[in-house]
Amino acid sequence: MIMELNNTAKHANSHLAIMGKPGTGKTQFVLKILTDIRQQSNYQTNFIYFDYKGDVVDNERFLETAKVHPFRLLQGGESLPINPFVLPAYDEQTVNVSAREKAESFASINSKLGVVQKGALTEAIRAAYAQRADSAAPYPDFHDVYRMVAAMYEADNKKDDSLIEVLRDLSDFDLFWRHGSDVAPIDRLSNRTLLIDVHAMPVLKELVAYLVIERLYKEMALLPDSPVRDGRRTIRSILVIDEAHNYLSQRNIFLQRIIREGRSKGIVVFFASQSPNDYQQKFFNFQELLEFAFIFQCEGVSAASVQDILGCSNKTAKDLQTEIARLEPWQVVARSPEKTEEFVKFTAEAFYKNY
Repeated sequence: MIMELNNTAKHANSHLAIMGKPGTGKTQFVLKILTDIRQQSNYQTNFIYFDYKGDVVDNERFLETAKVHPFRLLQGGESLPINPFVLPAYDEQTVNVSAREKAESFASINSKLGVVQKGALTEAIRAAYAQRADSAAPYPDFHDVYRMVAAMYEADNKKDDSLIEVLRDLSDFDLFWRHGSDVAPIDRLSNRTLLIDVHAMPVLKELVAYLVIERLYKEMALLPDSPVRDGRRTIRSILVIDEAHNYLSQRNIFLQRIIREGRSKGIVVFFASQSPNDYQQKFFNFQELLEFAFIFQCEGVSAASVQDILGCSNKTAKDLQTEIARLEPWQVVARSPEKTEEFVKFTAEAFYKNY
């Protein structure tokens, strides 16, 4: 099988999903595809990979062959040289909008954050920007924001709550860049290939991913359209979300925007999850925006999700339900590249066998 990921004549977008039970080969298949892309693009196409289980970060062969920079969060004091508060401009309106968006982001991840806490966080972020306004780096870090909220709570004689808890963790764990760091924060994410290992984190996995995705979207929105040559659109960067079922149920507006708007900018999303059912979310139709889908062995798959993912008939989807549950490791059912067929079945290649 030949996958023409960025052929604009054949495909509406380049977003991809790989689904299957643990141990069926999907992670090795993802690594194979990513390494192929890196080498075939002469390392010009980058990716940001969220490693949820920690089984990729120790694959030294992959890190070396794909030229990946790993960041092992909460392991040996390593932090991401990314500041989620960096903005394209620091006028009052831009700061106010960003502060509101950050508060909404926190609330979408943590259901315990109510209206009052969102208001407090928004106010604290604004105050933190104001405090840094006249400095060479006019953006706060999470230590600044935590101090602002803690001071507000103390002044109002309020007890610590879930907002204080989250900000304290972000501050204490040093997950993101902070003022006084020996390195400057990353200026652009779309031209870096990073593996962000979050498996050692007891909390905040989804929030870290959300904040990085938000930063990538903000950067993407300012990029010129990606060039198209001979019907092939240049892919700048791939956002790879492992164990995506942990993220798909969140109302991540920035992930949704990347999926909707990323095509023209050359920003692509790859998902790896456990079942086609994961993509059936009431608030956002992930299925219709996934141009490429590969289903490894899964159990309990609904016919409706198979039909949506593969674009096949209802009868074919019902017939495939049993077959998908009985697939051998490395066997894959996928949408057919030929319009005359409803699906295709093949054996996936592993990274370790090719590299």
